[in-house]
Amino acid sequence: MNGPAATLLLTGRYLITLDPARPVIEEGGVAIGGDTILAVGKAEELRRRYPGTPVIAEEHGLIMPGLVNVHTHAPMALFRGLADDLPLMRWLEDHIFPVEAALTATTVYHATRLSLCEMIKSGTTSF
Repeated sequence: MNGPAATLLLTGRYLITLDPARPVIEEGGVAIGGDTILAVGKAEELRRRYPGTPVIAEEHGLIMPGLVNVHTHAPMALFRGLADDLPLMRWLEDHIFPVEAALTATTVYHATRLSLCEMIKSGTTSF
């Protein structure tokens, strides 16, 4: 084994990279050591390089860089579907602003955690 020990290998049918020389690696994988990406490449090569490392294998899966949510109102997850068929100003003034005014710090905290879980589930890693 070269370098630090891997703690996890992720493998999938396709690996999308940020490397213009090899943007997609079929049967690819990622070696992770703690909170650091140690290597990307062919899954079999990584298995040989990091023997005995636990593997999460998704035979038909796609591994890709995390998504970035550039505009969010995290606590507003609680308002999803609330009178959302109205014109914007009516929706805001008659529904959203009154409910927002009644939120507590605890409610905002838990609503934000809900949004974070939803973002993680859908591949968003930054916001």
